[in-house]
Amino acid sequence: MIETKEGSVLRKGKEYSLLRKERGEMYKFIEEQLRKKYIRLLKSPQMALVFLVGKKDSKKHIVQDYWYLNEWTIKNNYPLLLILDIVESMGTKKVFTKLDL
Repeated sequence: MIETKEGSVLRKGKEYSLLRKERGEMYKFIEEQLRKKYIRLLKSPQMALVFLVGKKDSKKHIVQDYWYLNEWTIKNNYPLLLILDIVESMGTKKVFTKLDL
């Protein structure tokens, strides 16, 4: 669960109407992301704006705007270190592990 700062107000954001072609691209993107399990269906009062931006080759690119959510989120999660960095920092240290099978 994402923790938010005190005083934050959950908001749905604006919904913009899309052309039929754009709507098809959006549904295709959503179905693909659901299939890959990058996203999941959620019923939340908070919503991030999603819109299409034109590319140089006249195709559309999907953009998600997390600005509002990022502004009010408590930064309490940090990325994991890279395994190679950890191994290099260990040097000649010995590590013992215990496996209880």
